[in-house]
Amino acid sequence: MRGYNKFSIGKSECGNDILCAHRGGYGGKQLIIIGGIHARECYTALVVLEQIAAFGTGGADGAYFIPLVNPDGALFFETGDAQCSDFLARHVDEHRAWKANALGVDLNNNFDANWGTGAQNRRSPYSHGYIGEYPASAKEVRALVDFTLNVRPNATISYHMMGGELYWEFFQTGERKRRDKAFATALADYIDVRRVDGDLGSAGGYKDWCVQYLHIPAVTIELIKQGSHPFEAADLALEIPLNAGLPRYALSVLKESEQGK
Repeated sequence: MRGYNKFSIGKSECGNDILCAHRGGYGGKQLIIIGGIHARECYTALVVLEQIAAFGTGGADGAYFIPLVNPDGALFFETGDAQCSDFLARHVDEHRAWKANALGVDLNNNFDANWGTGAQNRRSPYSHGYIGEYPASAKEVRALVDFTLNVRPNATISYHMMGGELYWEFFQTGERKRRDKAFATALADYIDVRRVDGDLGSAGGYKDWCVQYLHIPAVTIELIKQGSHPFEAADLALEIPLNAGLPRYALSVLKESEQGK
């Protein structure tokens, strides 16, 4: 594939690279799109990889694609390989239900956005829900926070599964809320998922942090409308082509919103 720049935004707890690719230009609006922040949802990386291929190189607008934020957790989920982690080694029998990183931190509960106030938060390492010792205590979260602050994107998209839903709200008010709702509505309609309104006890997620700290539109997309974990790569066969053009479409929605002011 030509016309893209590939690099690492940092290392995981076990020293694996968190890889990113940029496509498009740098002079216009920018997106960050992530997948695989939860171990058992690692096949969302396939959606993001297809988006890289589909994005193309023309224009000033661009997107940063991070297919797999949690490489340690993904390998553990797939194979039961504990790698560097004594904690994972004690939980091999649970690897097909794993969401956390190698130290038992749920990365999507570790961002500094009402950290520790989520309805299902845990206070000690576990397969899911553990908030970590403090916000951005996990190496993967620190890497993503630092990278996002450096890029200062105009919007972010996070892929999870399951539910066929799109979440966007995190205590926005006024014009920001109207803007973010319009962005969420457009994206939900484009990929045929249900827009979910309300804050719903969410806290500590990447979407939450982007909304609260950067004041930008940010969405969490839950792929696969029906089923149960653990999913396999083949379960995303319909989702991959449906989402391939979403980054370009999201950029067009951002530009139309700006022109409509």
